[in-house]
Amino acid sequence: MTDEKLFDLEDTPSQVVGRIRDAAPGAWEELDPETAELGIRKLRLAGVYDDRQEAAFMLRTRIPGGVLTADQADVIGGVTSDFAVRPEGDADPDRFVEITTRQDLQLHWIRFQDLPEIWDRYAAVGLGSLSACGDTLRNVTACAVAGLDPDEWIDTGHVVDALTSMAADDPMLTSFLPRKFKVAVTGCPSDCVVARLHDLTFTPARRDGAVGFNVHAGGGLSDYPRLASPLSIFVESSQVPAAVRAVLELYMDRGDFEHKAVNRFRMLVHQLGPATVEDEIRRRLPFDASAAGEELSTWQAEDHLGVHEQRGGGSYVGLCVPLGRLTAKELGDVARLGRVHGDGGIRLTQRQNLVLTGIKDPPALLAEPLLGKFRPAPDPFERAVIACTSAPFCKFGILNVKTLGAELTEYLRRAVPEPSWGKLEGLRIHLSGCKASCAQVQAAHVGLRATMGKDEAAFRESFDVALGGGPDRLGRWASLDVAVAESFEGIGELLQAAAASDVDLETITPESSGYWFRGP
Repeated sequence: MTDEKLFDLEDTPSQVVGRIRDAAPGAWEELDPETAELGIRKLRLAGVYDDRQEAAFMLRTRIPGGVLTADQADVIGGVTSDFAVRPEGDADPDRFVEITTRQDLQLHWIRFQDLPEIWDRYAAVGLGSLSACGDTLRNVTACAVAGLDPDEWIDTGHVVDALTSMAADDPMLTSFLPRKFKVAVTGCPSDCVVARLHDLTFTPARRDGAVGFNVHAGGGLSDYPRLASPLSIFVESSQVPAAVRAVLELYMDRGDFEHKAVNRFRMLVHQLGPATVEDEIRRRLPFDASAAGEELSTWQAEDHLGVHEQRGGGSYVGLCVPLGRLTAKELGDVARLGRVHGDGGIRLTQRQNLVLTGIKDPPALLAEPLLGKFRPAPDPFERAVIACTSAPFCKFGILNVKTLGAELTEYLRRAVPEPSWGKLEGLRIHLSGCKASCAQVQAAHVGLRATMGKDEAAFRESFDVALGGGPDRLGRWASLDVAVAESFEGIGELLQAAAASDVDLETITPESSGYWFRGP
């Protein structure tokens, strides 16, 4: 196959993968510039994103609802070991996977010529990367313990499956959107999916004695943050795909295809208003939807860490993965533990952690050496910190917030007296390597957004600091361009005060913090 036929502007995600598989391509560097330019755009539909490193890519593996098997984890670990390998002489990390806040897994250092074999290995165990990037219906997220939690209101597994099938079966609707579109569906009694931050979310509700979902539309962060608006629409499980289709049709009909920086669905909701959006959705539904029902969520943040009783017997055990990053060997060890101690099930959470399911003897699992690192009961700082991919991989990354997140964790362990750590349960600190807010910085008690400041002498690594985020409110910028060391010190002081009950993290504002967070 010639370069000219390797990519076509009209190709769907599956067609992109098919062309590359058929071509058995050589190295990326061998493509002519025009083909490469189009290829960068089309590869995103196949879950392949250009990294900062020349001729190396990030591969995002789509994990619907975060549900993974031990066999699938083994395959991803093998692909990571064989193909996610840095060039000789490079000092950046290699052979690792990242858990994302959308329950995906990401690999770096992937070479173009290796994609056909990787996709073949994935296909053999039911994995894929279609529509994991690009202006598509992205990976559908859900409660990580759907179908396992005895207290859940409704199991959403079949809903996630139906939406995933819809994305694959109708690519002309789901893969050529004005911008990326993120859906979450949850039956969890708490807010483990951070419901109000998605373009479209379905949360547990009850109407006329039946449990289904209320609908929320228009959430998201970055440059124009907005909490999703509750709509007066109630849908049953079987009606969720039709509701998603109606919203996507609205977005296709009235969304802005030109101004990519400001055309997320939340902007359309803002411009039209929630009432008009609701009317537009109802007009496109193939059924008469009822008004919203009684909300069943507590709206409390949740990460599902620790040992918990599982529906049907046994336990599920949530493990903290520091900064969401595992080596290929560690992922293989997780798969082994899932088989030895449980039913082989692995779940990925939106807080970049993982859950092992069907555990027969929790104490035996807890005695495993790997759980010395991936702890079910971590300290409050390790549990709190979320960081995006950032530098040196993401081409938008300004700072390496994976490394800085680890340094902040160690700093807080020293700065906050250990006897008071128990008072910081539920703490959330999110770090983003650029302004895009992939780490959901405005949903945390403390959000840090990387920037490069300048003092009288030179440029310096800095953070913009947000305070007061939570499930029902967005954090607000408290101070801009704070040097990294100074930001660490300020957070330490803030958490010392919170541990002493002088500051309530759940109601904190920039004005009430009382420390160096005194506004831009």
